[in-house]
Amino acid sequence: MSAKQRVRRPARIARKTLIDAAREVLLEGEGNLEVAAVARRVGVSESLAYYHFKNKAGLLDAVIEDFYQRLDESVAAVPFAGETWRDREHDRVCAIVDFMYRDPASSLVFNVVASDPKLLEQQRERQRRLDELGARNIARAQRDGEIDPRLDPHLLVSMILGGVFAGITRALSSSPPKPQQQCEREVWAFVVRAAGLRSA
Repeated sequence: MSAKQRVRRPARIARKTLIDAAREVLLEGEGNLEVAAVARRVGVSESLAYYHFKNKAGLLDAVIEDFYQRLDESVAAVPFAGETWRDREHDRVCAIVDFMYRDPASSLVFNVVASDPKLLEQQRERQRRLDELGARNIARAQRDGEIDPRLDPHLLVSMILGGVFAGITRALSSSPPKPQQQCEREVWAFVVRAAGLRSA
């Protein structure tokens, strides 16, 4: 390991620790975030937090980006097995629901983004990334004859993903939250109708 690598490693660890702590502070404060509270939780100076993230908005964006990176790695970018688009995307939808039900930050991330215009613009960029992955999947299903080829795959995936995330967020925000299996069933039924799939 080079000297440069030895110097940089603690900085990466500190950054991740601050992001994890910020997520906890956000959850406890129901969306409120103070950099000083995050620094106290980790046991570092407030200036170190500002060194890594510039300001509170930068720290908040890092928490949201961390959520989407974990979502990508666990679900969005995973090549699910299955002979048909229906099989693969059913498993993907169930995996998205499971991820969001297990991650306590899920509802918070979507609610915080929706209330902040600056974060909303950054969210659109993340959405475009997911749309590209989804559009390729839909185009493949169109070539295989599963989805109407006359439909625009980018438009269709944008509507489907928007509905999926909105539906799961709503299920989690209900009091009490909807049972996970019910959420999976209803969200998948929406995808089937939106994609024009034949009922199984």
